[in-house]
Amino acid sequence: MKKNYSLFTIFLSLALYISSVTVFAQATFTNGVFVLNEGGFGLENASVSFIGQDMTLQNNIFATVNPTQGSLGDTAQSVAINGDYLYVVNNGSEDIKVINSTTFQYVATITNSVEYPRYIAFYDGKAYVTNWGAGGPNDHYVAVYNLADNSLLTTIPTGSGIERILEINGKLYVAHQGGYGYGNTISVIDPATNTITGTINVSDVPNSMAEKDGFLYVLCGGVPSWAPDLDETFGALLKINVATNTVVSQIDLPNMHPSNLKIDGNDLYYTVDSHIFKTSVTTSTLPTTPLIDLEPQGAYGIYGMDIIDNKIYIGDALGYITDGKTYVYSTSGTLLNTYTVGFLPNAFLKSKQAPLSTGDFTKTAVSLYPNPASNVFFLTTDKNAQVNLYDISGRLVKTQNYTANGIDVSSLNSGLYMAEIIIDETREVQKIIIK
Repeated sequence: MKKNYSLFTIFLSLALYISSVTVFAQATFTNGVFVLNEGGFGLENASVSFIGQDMTLQNNIFATVNPTQGSLGDTAQSVAINGDYLYVVNNGSEDIKVINSTTFQYVATITNSVEYPRYIAFYDGKAYVTNWGAGGPNDHYVAVYNLADNSLLTTIPTGSGIERILEINGKLYVAHQGGYGYGNTISVIDPATNTITGTINVSDVPNSMAEKDGFLYVLCGGVPSWAPDLDETFGALLKINVATNTVVSQIDLPNMHPSNLKIDGNDLYYTVDSHIFKTSVTTSTLPTTPLIDLEPQGAYGIYGMDIIDNKIYIGDALGYITDGKTYVYSTSGTLLNTYTVGFLPNAFLKSKQAPLSTGDFTKTAVSLYPNPASNVFFLTTDKNAQVNLYDISGRLVKTQNYTANGIDVSSLNSGLYMAEIIIDETREVQKIIIK
C-alpha cells in the first residue's frame, strides 16, 4: 500500500545533474530562496528552510541531506554564498558551517578563532568574519580565512560591537552596532594589508548597510528606551560616498527605531516594528505611511527581511516561543504566500540558479502524462526510450524501456520523482508526481 504524503510540502526545486561521462542524479536546491532559522540560544536547533521557485517549502534541509552530521548549529546568526559554497555563521556554537550551496551536503566546519561570530564577507579568495570575542571592550576582531583550505590567515583587532560587514570596491566596511554598549561608527578595512584605514562617524546603533552606485547607505536604529544607563535616541539613514568615506546626507527618523535596510534597484526598504516602509534611494524625506503592516496578522515584529526577485520575504519570530512564519509579498504590498518555517527566521538568501543544460543534457520535446499518475504514465513519443526514475534523495528507484503499455509505477510510494527520458543521443528530465 502506498504511503500518503502531503505533496505540496515536498520541495519541488529539484534538478538532475548529468555529467558528460556518466549520469548522476541528486536533489538540488536551485532557483529558490533559503530561509535561515536562527534557533534559540543553547538549543542547537538552528535550521535552513528552502522555498522553491514554484513557492513550495521544505524545512530543515541540512538535517534531511546530512542525517549523520547532527545539528546545523546553535544560533545561526547569518548566511552567505560564495562560489560553490554556502556559509552559515553560528554565534552560539562558535563555528562556521561550510555547505555545498547546490546539494546542501556538509563540507567542513571552521572553528579556529571563531568566537561569538556575527557576519561574513568575501574578497579575493578570503573570508572575513566579525567576532565579538568574549564581549569586552578590546577583544572584538575580524578573522580572515583562506577559502582554499579554510585556514586562518590573521585577525584584525577592532572596536567593540562589530556586526555587519560589506565589501565595496576592494574595501571592507564594518558596522559597530555595539556589543554590551551602543556603537556609532563604521570601520574601513584595507584587505591588502588587513588593517583598519579609516573610521566614519554615524548615528547610534548602525544595524544594516547597503551599497548603490558608489554610495554606502547606513541605517541606524538608535539607542532603545530600555538600554541601561543610556538616554534613548532614534533612527537615521546616512548616505556615504565610498570614494572619500564621507557622509553626504543624513535623514532622521524621529521616534522610530528602524532596521533591515535593503535596496532593490532604485527602491529602498526598511522596517520599523511590524511595518515595512518603501521609498526611493534619491529621497530627501522618508515616508510616514508603511507599504506593509503585519499587525493584523499578529506579527510581534519583523525579525528579518529581504527583497529577492521582486518579492519581499519577511521573517516573523512569533513571540520567540514557537516555529516562525515567513510572509512573501509583492513589492507593491500584496500578500502572496505564508509559510511556517523554523525557529526565529532571521535572514533570506537567493540560491544559485540551475543551468538550462549540462553536458549532453538536451531537450527531446517529449512530455509525460497523466501527471500526477496513479499506476502508469505514458510518453508522447513512438520512439525507443529508456526511462530512469529518481526519488527526491537522488536514488535510482526504477529503470525501464518504454513501451506502449507505459511505465508502471504502482509499486512506488506517493511523492515527487524525477523522470530521466533518454531517446537516441538526447536526454530530458521532467518532474512526475505519483499519488
